[in-house]
Amino acid sequence: MASQVVAGVDWAGSGWLAVYFKNRSFDGYSFASTFDALWENREPELLLVDVPIGLPEDTASLTARENLDSQARSVTERPSSVFPVPSCEACRMTYEDDASYEEVVTQSEADLDKGLSWQSYYIASGIGEVDAFLRQHDEAEQRIIEAHPEVCFRALLGRPLEYGKTSAPGVGERLTALETLLETPGDTLGTVAKKFQGEPSAIDIDDVLDALVLAATASKGEELDCLPEEWSTDPVGIPMRMAYWGEESLTE
Repeated sequence: MASQVVAGVDWAGSGWLAVYFKNRSFDGYSFASTFDALWENREPELLLVDVPIGLPEDTASLTARENLDSQARSVTERPSSVFPVPSCEACRMTYEDDASYEEVVTQSEADLDKGLSWQSYYIASGIGEVDAFLRQHDEAEQRIIEAHPEVCFRALLGRPLEYGKTSAPGVGERLTALETLLETPGDTLGTVAKKFQGEPSAIDIDDVLDALVLAATASKGEELDCLPEEWSTDPVGIPMRMAYWGEESLTE
């Protein structure tokens, strides 16, 4: 897989940012307003994306999803960075029908017997978009895997991070983690960030940093590990797992 194109993708609110690697080296970026358009741009062999994949539909499937999210919070020691996932139908309503917060909360409570935070509501549309894509493209199911940037940074650094990703120390700490896989991660970060000068996008530096770590992680290909080691699937068979790579397993 090292000779093939891989991607790391971050949902930046106004669209999807992808950073590409080929032969384990930076190979450009793209930005698209829809996930379909992003996929059609290059169709990478492996794509790691920072949205939950494998959605709960009821309290039974919620247990498996919460197990995954709980492990992610535990290994990062940053609980607030992993938002609870709305129900599958709540995400669909947000993506397809632009449902209100009140409507989505009502649906999620009916499906999962629990409420929903505003933070989870804000990401529900992106979650629903990727879920809809996977349901329509069975062949992509093994090529598109959920990954959480904070889990990936923690795995690369070999210890929990100390600083938030929007602070200068936090950016520096994450660039140090990326040095595990890249010779000059700061240069690569700057190359992508400069491309957005003068564009009316909502891309922040942490969006670029997140896409970059996912792409660098994806470049490890078949060497990737997943949380949990024995992962489950959602009610339609989509895997519930988070990919990462590090010198040491996060599940030991």
